Amino acid sequence: MPSRSNSVHPTDQHIADLKGRQEAQRRLQRIAKLMDSQIRVPGLGLRIGADAVLGLVPGFGDILTGAIGAYLIYEAQRLGVPRSAIVRMVANIAVDTAIGAIPLFGDVWDFFFRSNDRNMQILARHIGGLPLDVPYEDAAKRRR
Repeated sequence: MPSRSNSVHPTDQHIADLKGRQEAQRRLQRIAKLMDSQIRVPGLGLRIGADAVLGLVPGFGDILTGAIGAYLIYEAQRLGVPRSAIVRMVANIAVDTAIGAIPLFGDVWDFFFRSNDRNMQILARHIGGLPLDVPYEDAAKRRR
């Protein structure tokens, strides 16, 4: 007779997998928010994050923020995001890192181009089963 203590019911495993995916998505969203929009600038209605602040450090700051963006992409790949979405995510980070490295212009760029937030929108579309060609804002309206 097989031992029940070593077997996991498929439904229980599916629920555990879903919870793990949700936890991972929440963790990645927290990192993205920290990087792109954690701090509200009083009076301007503008939000900034560590990406804009670290981008002020020549060379090192852009490398560090690019590495954090690469980590988010790695985790999205582990969550099963399709290759086409991963390519878009890589392009967002590559553009942000390349332009962010330009003195002065790159610093201003980092305040407005939020590559990590964009990548989390791509991830949310995938996790939610939404098509990638639908803007995130429109997709959110469709769900209501």
